[in-house]
Amino acid sequence: MSALKVKDISFRYDMEDVLRTINLNIGTGQLVSILGPNGSGKTTLLKNMCNILEPHEGEIHVLDQSIGRYSYKELAKKVAVVHQSAEHDFEFSVEEVVLMGRYPYLKHFQNESANDYKIADEAMRKTSTEHLRHKSIKAISGGERQRVMIARALTQETDILMLDEPISHLDIKYQIEILKLCKSLNQEKQLTIVTTLHDINLASRFSDYIVLMKDGAIIKYGKPEDVITIENIMNVYELDVELIMSYSYPMIIPG
Repeated sequence: MSALKVKDISFRYDMEDVLRTINLNIGTGQLVSILGPNGSGKTTLLKNMCNILEPHEGEIHVLDQSIGRYSYKELAKKVAVVHQSAEHDFEFSVEEVVLMGRYPYLKHFQNESANDYKIADEAMRKTSTEHLRHKSIKAISGGERQRVMIARALTQETDILMLDEPISHLDIKYQIEILKLCKSLNQEKQLTIVTTLHDINLASRFSDYIVLMKDGAIIKYGKPEDVITIENIMNVYELDVELIMSYSYPMIIPG
């Protein structure tokens, strides 16, 4: 079964083409990173795949069903999204934020049950955020906040997790921590994860597959060793690099 299937989609803002005839098939249980320079269409593609934006042409299937056939709550039971640098205007506690992930399962005016709290507790345990439960979401660090957002997404109990630049604006310690967390969730729960990233070497290290984009089109899609090549990096980033193998994955060094 495909977790996500994108067929011939195009998208434009006003009259500017941002995505050009995109085709992509992501299998269940894969960790896939979308790479490309600024303006390549990474975030726009992710937003189309989670129904925040609607393509002008083509179609998207989630778990072999057209994305348009899902209601908002039905889709939220299949796909969880962690947006880039999520901010909160109110003084919610961490526990309250994580419990928001149970919204798709609650009826109008229904309070969270003991089981909802149990699911939230497990998500906080997996993301090492349980000690923050009573703190304000505004009073914790950027890396802690990203872990809380992932905990909220896990509380949705979905098959697919999408993350838009989850490590942007974080120092290297938190970048590694977040990506290790994603990898462990992917392996332990067979959770399909799709994320946009800027860091080529971290994407190569943690991803099963990489989507390399330029000017709204997919230049290459495959395993890191097939995508991260000198020729592809020069084509997409216009950058001279050297390529080395670190353990089992390729790394680039600017020339």
